[in-house]
Amino acid sequence: MKITLCGKGGSGKSTIAKSLAKEFNLKHYSTGDLMRKIALEKGYTIENWSHVTPKEIDNMVDEWVKKIGETEDNFIFDSRLAFHFIPDSIKIFLDVSYEEAARRVFSDQRKSEAKAKTVEELAERNRIRWKTDGERYKDIYGINIDDKNNYDSYIDTTSKTKDEVLTEIKRIIGTLQKS
Repeated sequence: MKITLCGKGGSGKSTIAKSLAKEFNLKHYSTGDLMRKIALEKGYTIENWSHVTPKEIDNMVDEWVKKIGETEDNFIFDSRLAFHFIPDSIKIFLDVSYEEAARRVFSDQRKSEAKAKTVEELAERNRIRWKTDGERYKDIYGINIDDKNNYDSYIDTTSKTKDEVLTEIKRIIGTLQKS
């Protein structure tokens, strides 16, 4: 089983991916983790990294995702673009309001991201990053990550608990595996 989770920051991608990996005994991959690691090594935050990411690093990450999609089975990817590079995956998009996402991550901000002083500042930063990254993906790959037609399922996690999201995804996986 190949699953790709795309979604906005704070939507629960990583948390949900780790839970599903454990429950279904799947390998878990995260392009975000890889990109944050590279950004920190180069002295950037993830926000300013997306404006200066060298093409060879984009290509390296893209090839890594494609190779896993072509050579492995039984994994889950939390990634904004894995759905594009692994077309035979179960593709799920997790949405969330920028305000709720900021509330979720404000008290536990990552080292790879510039610290926000308020939830509102973090929400605005997330809104700008999503727009900027979306424009970049459209320019580089010709895809619109906001287009719901790219995904087998679209889940708004704004008012859902982790368990509710997991239940919904397991139902979706069961339905798609039967068809």
